[in-house]
Amino acid sequence: MAEHERGNALIRSWRHLERPVQILVYLLIALSAVLIYHQSEYLVVHLFNVFLLFVFAAIIALLLTPLIDAMERLAIFKSRRVFAVLLLYVVIIGIIAGLIVLVTPALIYQAKQLPALESRAIAFVAYLQNAIDSTGIPLKLSLPTSTGGISTAVLGSVLGILTGTLGTLISVLLVIVISIYLLVEGRMLIASMRKLFAGREEVYDFILVAVGTTIGQYARGQLAMSLVMGTYTGIAMTIIGVPYAVVLGVLTFFLEFLPLIGAPIGMGLAVVIALVFKGPFIGLLALLIALGGHAIEAYILGPRVTGSATRIHPLVAMAALLVGAELGGILGALFGVPIAALLNVFLGALYRSQRGEDTPLSASPSGEVHAEALPRLSEEISEAAEEGPLEDKPVPHTAGEG
Repeated sequence: MAEHERGNALIRSWRHLERPVQILVYLLIALSAVLIYHQSEYLVVHLFNVFLLFVFAAIIALLLTPLIDAMERLAIFKSRRVFAVLLLYVVIIGIIAGLIVLVTPALIYQAKQLPALESRAIAFVAYLQNAIDSTGIPLKLSLPTSTGGISTAVLGSVLGILTGTLGTLISVLLVIVISIYLLVEGRMLIASMRKLFAGREEVYDFILVAVGTTIGQYARGQLAMSLVMGTYTGIAMTIIGVPYAVVLGVLTFFLEFLPLIGAPIGMGLAVVIALVFKGPFIGLLALLIALGGHAIEAYILGPRVTGSATRIHPLVAMAALLVGAELGGILGALFGVPIAALLNVFLGALYRSQRGEDTPLSASPSGEVHAEALPRLSEEISEAAEEGPLEDKPVPHTAGEG
């Protein structure tokens, strides 16, 4: 009753305000609305960047969860999950720092040779142009004719990277902190969010299993293939004497994260450099090495490492990659395939449910039925919600994880 009277008093006081004050308040509200509207694009971009930090942190947490669970089963880390997480991060950061120390000198040395690469490339294009002219084909090839062309572009890229280094470091630190929180407190977060699905817990469980399995396996698979193909390219090109072998290996590692097209681009560059610097024979060897790497990726690594996570046709994956790249650039290309895989899971489950077949809540993202996976997951999450923080239990696994 008292609250109702207070509300009426506020309304009466508002009505008795002087007219100019009311007009000023309305103007301020309108001005705020206009400012928000004009800054909407700015706000959307920055909110999206914040959202991406959480997405990358969640992916890292999915990557590391199996390792953390395995460590937590050891006696030394029993009921000490946070120590297992911190130790794993220290080890990973140490390994990355060691690799940077080992690779950076070679990268710097080979980067200094870029002007030589440019002059060789110009000479090679001139040779090709003469060969084309001799055939009478009206085709003109061109490259920057000054030694500053490619070098200036590369220098500009380097300066751009250095300019954004501070912001990048802050973002990386935020991703690390968020991922640590997700690894340590992820079970309680899962249990808390499950309460929002009261009466429909099985739907939440299915979404959790689908997303965890698909994204987790896909991310681990892409990381493994990037490491293998980057190492393969760097070592193989070093053996046959191709210049910039370390640079090519590092480049292939990062390009491999672009499904289907990343590795061919990296290895194609290796073949071109081998042809320009070492001639047709070494170029042919580099081509054979590239084809061998593609065969390893397509027929050995791909089906074993990421096949169980996506289970979509290569043409569908290519379409998802192109659509993602068109809509979201590099980030769209990175996430296009796993998003298509998730859509495949959900649409397949909906289709089976509509036909009255096996409940979609018992199907794994690979399309196979795992009748025990979700009941076990549901049980563990329910225990987490009832008992509070689980100090001595592993994070609930998604279907398909050991």
